[in-house]
Amino acid sequence: MGGKSRFRFPGGERALTACVVFMVGLAFAFVGIHYWMSQFLSLAGWLLLVLGLPLAASGVGLWFCRGWARWTALPLVVLLAVTQVVGLVTKAPTMGRIALLVGFLAMAWSIHRDFSPASLREAGLVGGDEEEKPLVSLVLLLRKPRYLEAGMLARYCEAAWGGPFHALRDDEKPNVAASDHPSGSGWVGGRSPFLFVGSNHGVFLVHNHDQPYFDDPTSLADSLGDLRIRQVLEENRGWLAVDFMESANPDPSALPSSYYPHMARLVAELAGPDCQAIYQPDGNRFNHWDESLEARLRSGDVAQVFEEPTRLPVVEVADDDPRMLAAVEEASRRWPEFVAALERKEGEAHAVKVPLTHGDSTELIWVDVVRIDNDRIHGRIGNDPVDLGDLRLGSGVDVPVVDVRDWVYVVEGQPRGMFGTKVLVEVQRERAAQSE
Repeated sequence: MGGKSRFRFPGGERALTACVVFMVGLAFAFVGIHYWMSQFLSLAGWLLLVLGLPLAASGVGLWFCRGWARWTALPLVVLLAVTQVVGLVTKAPTMGRIALLVGFLAMAWSIHRDFSPASLREAGLVGGDEEEKPLVSLVLLLRKPRYLEAGMLARYCEAAWGGPFHALRDDEKPNVAASDHPSGSGWVGGRSPFLFVGSNHGVFLVHNHDQPYFDDPTSLADSLGDLRIRQVLEENRGWLAVDFMESANPDPSALPSSYYPHMARLVAELAGPDCQAIYQPDGNRFNHWDESLEARLRSGDVAQVFEEPTRLPVVEVADDDPRMLAAVEEASRRWPEFVAALERKEGEAHAVKVPLTHGDSTELIWVDVVRIDNDRIHGRIGNDPVDLGDLRLGSGVDVPVVDVRDWVYVVEGQPRGMFGTKVLVEVQRERAAQSE
């Protein structure tokens, strides 16, 4: 695998301009030190040092395409050009002074043009390094750490991509294009938590860690305010991930994200009953794990994995949120509308949202209404609870009418009610915007 040099060469006019600025600054600093040591020219020496040292530093900054270097070097070079103009006006013009003026003006123009933010973005350079690109990775969050070694991973690769894969010996060097097998054969090396895979598509890094994926899961759960995600983050004890590293056949027009379909098929093989969720850092996309996701991953359509949530979010909202208080009040005021619709069998999917408690855990749960008798609602739980003991989707419940926080029924495909749900959607959008 080819590495990239830390001392990046900007190339072309940028490299030439950076070197010239550095050399001019160094020359001024050198002369300044010489003058500073003179009894009669010490003041001039200080002035040249004050000019030369920042200019030399700016030259280094320009080499690494730092934004601050442009704004430091440009005024200094313009100042040098102004001194030459003053010399031409107050003293006899000389070819040397004219040449210096032209040189400083050309240097200033090059700094202004080639090191502008737009120019650096166009060239793929930002802050002296390649422009930061999103991590091309698919992550499986696990309930417990997974044992994985190179030989096992080689079998997973064969199942996902076809062709033979072999585990590298400690003294064996990898080859990206290990074979000409059309379905993709190659090698697996390294040890957990970092294993490397080479196929005819490229090189991939497979993570296998025995720790939570997120550094501060508690703070993250608080910021998201979703009870289901909170439960995942609290129970997360390990993670697997497949990261794209480099292509076997570099194509300037191929984006790293184009390798997602290939990666997804390996992730499908690595998935299992210990999976909690799948996460895509590029786009910050998350979905609770479900066996149905395996088929979507094997199809190579990663977007489809995250398009449809496998579980509805259970959003936490403060009890004193004025929007939610207003929504509950409206649901209570208009409750007779729901009862009348249920009695005359208007519409379908009649459901209410009520708080259900198990131990110290209380959740607002949708209940599909079967009937209402004596101010009590009889029905079945309509969505999966997060932590309500034995209560599951479809469990029968009996709750008082006074506990109703929201209600809904559907007429000709249009929901009526769902006052609190509208608030939850608004809260989710606000939190998503804050986390970006």
